[in-house]
Amino acid sequence: MLWDPLFVRGSELLGAPPDQLKLIFSLLISYPLGSLYVRLPPSKPYIAHLFSIIVSTFVVVFLLEMKTGMLHLLFSIAGTYIIAATVQGKNMPWIAFVFVMGHLLYNHIDRYMIGTSASAIEITGSQMVLAMKLTTFAWNVHDGKQKTEDLDASQLETRLTKLPNPLAFLGYCLFFPSILPGPSFDYATYDSLVHHTIYRVPPPGSSAEQAKAAKKRLPYGRKRVAYLHLTIGLIFLGIYAAYGTKFAYARILTSDWYKWSIVQKLGFVQVAGFLARTKYYAVWSLSEGACILTGIGFNGYDPKTGRTLWNRVRNINIISIETAPSFKVLFDSWNCRTNVWLRDVVYKRLTKKGKKPGSKQSMATFVTSAFWHGVDPGYYLAFVLGGVLTSLGRQFRRFVRPYFLPTPETAPPTIAKRAYDLVGRIIVQLTLNYTACAFILLGLKDCLVAWNRMWWYTHVLVLLTMAFFHFGGRRSLRKGLERSGKLPVPSSEKSKIKKSPPPTPRFKISPPSPSITQDGNELPPPPEDERDSSDLRWVKHALDNPPYQDSGEGMGNGFNSPDGGWVDDLVERMETPHLEKMNPLSGKRD
Repeated sequence: MLWDPLFVRGSELLGAPPDQLKLIFSLLISYPLGSLYVRLPPSKPYIAHLFSIIVSTFVVVFLLEMKTGMLHLLFSIAGTYIIAATVQGKNMPWIAFVFVMGHLLYNHIDRYMIGTSASAIEITGSQMVLAMKLTTFAWNVHDGKQKTEDLDASQLETRLTKLPNPLAFLGYCLFFPSILPGPSFDYATYDSLVHHTIYRVPPPGSSAEQAKAAKKRLPYGRKRVAYLHLTIGLIFLGIYAAYGTKFAYARILTSDWYKWSIVQKLGFVQVAGFLARTKYYAVWSLSEGACILTGIGFNGYDPKTGRTLWNRVRNINIISIETAPSFKVLFDSWNCRTNVWLRDVVYKRLTKKGKKPGSKQSMATFVTSAFWHGVDPGYYLAFVLGGVLTSLGRQFRRFVRPYFLPTPETAPPTIAKRAYDLVGRIIVQLTLNYTACAFILLGLKDCLVAWNRMWWYTHVLVLLTMAFFHFGGRRSLRKGLERSGKLPVPSSEKSKIKKSPPPTPRFKISPPSPSITQDGNELPPPPEDERDSSDLRWVKHALDNPPYQDSGEGMGNGFNSPDGGWVDDLVERMETPHLEKMNPLSGKRD
């Protein structure tokens, strides 16, 4: 193509492959295009559909030169639409699921067999995002044919009672800011965007006149939040470009490793882990910012401050990852939209109404997540180890953490509690950067050699911890908690405690959604003035992970689902009392 020499020259100057520069370029041009997209007339939605189709086709076919890849995307899109339109009965979503995931798995195997580098930009990355959209769409169509009383809140929000026309469906599948790195979202969200109904949410505390006026304009804060993510993405991109090669995990496999001291080796692993993440931080931040500019990031208003929320399609929470006190928090903050997909398409769908999820649902979620990522051995080594670490984290939270909590628990944290949290954060980072090595190197031999040169330190820590809990440690800790009255209350006792019902939300944005009322009838305080240029609290607000953001909390990217499932069974065996297991769908202990 005419522009190829420019990217080749840029590659020589920056030291990055041309295809990666093209990916970054495609994300950057999404910003001015996003500002144009948001101004398309909602009365003519076909213009928005065509806009995305044309831009995405240019990026995939002409910029990245993945002509065959585009055919693969269209094959999955057409097949899913035909299945949704023609197949009747309850098995339709599963037929679409097998079709889409089977096609993705075929391309994963093909990429693995021909030895395509994991850093190369090829079609499976885009196909992974598309697979989440298509399988979600099939279930949304299925939910539209069910009785409303058989659906939960999120299913009611996203159900489709009418099949969209092919042009609208193609526009959804090829939505241009997320065509390559994501994030994914449901069709109802896309439809509300192109018709501008996504903005028809009254600010908290507004009068009828103010609410009516708010529907006619774009909510405040869109540009500054989008450009904040652009800035963050460019900063991490610069860090990765400057130091990514120097601190690559691959250097562990070279002779340089033997020239360093033990402290240097351990320090290198930690820096390599952080720099490996900066690549994802950069791409996902750039993509989210572009999505926000189109308007699809709007998620209503903060019920406490009245500030606009732009976190509907948030895919990552960098601060939570880098300061995670546990692997649960870590995995819940990473690739959030994948968590939502695994929960809504696999985990909940395999749980029969009125039943509790267990090992079968957990194993199916794990397998789906694993095959969705690829077939390289490193993924599976990382997933299993990550699942075990998450399960052990649950054991510490149940049987060790209560010893460090202040009495009463509402009291300010003690020095002991702060020390426990600090040690926990350090251990999470040490074990994360060890585990991530397999996720990056991928090859079985490379992973085992690298872990061997790192003295298998996380595996040793895991085995020692499991041995401690298994050979009397858990029993002793539990008895100590029983004596001090800190053991978690069984559900049989909890059920006797009367709880006031939660306030009923007046509107629903992206489940679970914020409520604009407090105590059922009182309006929240007056909204903070977002237009005050000296008030920089919006930066923290834009990066916060509020409790009502739907990030698929608890799914752990499929490594270890909220019930623990087969991984907890492996770790705990018969030691943990049944009463201490948690039902993730009801939020109660079994």
